[in-house]
This record gives sequence, C-alpha cells and structure tokens, in this order.
Amino acid sequence: MKNTPPVYILRHGQTEWNLAQRLQGSLDSPLTELGRAQAAVQGRLLRDVFAREQAEVVVSPLGRTRETAAIAMKGHALKAAPRFDERIAEINAGDWEGLERTEIARRWPLSREASCDFEYYIGAPNGEGVEALRSRCHDFLNELTVPTILVTHGICSVMLRGLLCGLDHETMCALPLTQGCIFEIRGGEEQILQEAK
Repeated sequence: MKNTPPVYILRHGQTEWNLAQRLQGSLDSPLTELGRAQAAVQGRLLRDVFAREQAEVVVSPLGRTRETAAIAMKGHALKAAPRFDERIAEINAGDWEGLERTEIARRWPLSREASCDFEYYIGAPNGEGVEALRSRCHDFLNELTVPTILVTHGICSVMLRGLLCGLDHETMCALPLTQGCIFEIRGGEEQILQEAK
C-alpha cells in the first residue's frame, strides 16, 4: 500500500492454547510464562521505536493482545492511551475454534493439505475466510495517517504485512509468525526487529 506511514506489528506472546496446538481464532487463552517474557522483549524493542517516532498504539480487543500490550507498553510515555480496534482481531476460525490440530486433522482430513498456517486458518469451515479478513485489514490500514504500533495476532498480522508490502498469497504464506519480535514495515519493505542473542 502506498503512502502508508511506518507500521510496527507485534504478535501477542505465546498463549496456553498456542502451546497446546489448540486453535484460538476469536476465542482466547492467557499468555504463558514464555509469552509474558516475549511481550517484555517487545517492550524493550519499543524503546528505539518510541525514541524516533511519535507513534499511536492500536490493540486487538482480545485478551491475549491486551495482556501483551500491557506488558510491552509498560514504562513507555505514550502520547495517548492505546485504542482498541476489532479490525485487527484474529481471523474467526469457525468450526475449528477451540479444537486441537490433531482433532481437526482427524475430522477434516483435507486440512492437512494447507501449505502454511495462513492457508490453514483461512480454509476453516464456517470461518471468516480470506476476503473478509482482507477487507477489514485494508479498511483499517487505509485510515492510518501517523506511525502506528499494532498489537495483533499471527494470521491477521500476515494479512496486514502482506497488504502493506504488496505480497501475493504464496509470498504471504512464507512470512514468519514469530513471537517476541516487531515487524517494522516502512515504504512497503519489512524488517524484523529482534533482540541480539
């Protein structure tokens, strides 16, 4: 997308259901100890972001993103309180929400044919689907006028990053779903901000 200000995307930290290989979608589970540590890493990475940007903060209204944002934003002097926007909530995974991947594979054998997590989620029966996700993410990004930090989810982040970078489906499938980092998109190019190991 052209003329979009810099966007910094944070995926929420690991949750109990991530660990259990259980699909969340529009459902929720709390962060694990590792997930809280990942959010703290994001908070440290944000020091450099806030040092150079007067960024707004927008958070998905789901509990795992709220918890991540509370940890990551702690100690930062924000110009305004974070606002919540349902358009950056995770994709609804329909009949698969709350189920473990092994059960999904048993009951829906074709699910095994998905080439990536993005394709897997958008193919969920009675789920939101790719076009609805694309539409709400596109509408949200079109409204941005200042540098913005987003605290969102894995599949939603893939769509947001794909739109911002002008990617096709296959390239979006290859995007990493890393937790504990920041995806910085500036001028249609993505850079991953991580702590040195």
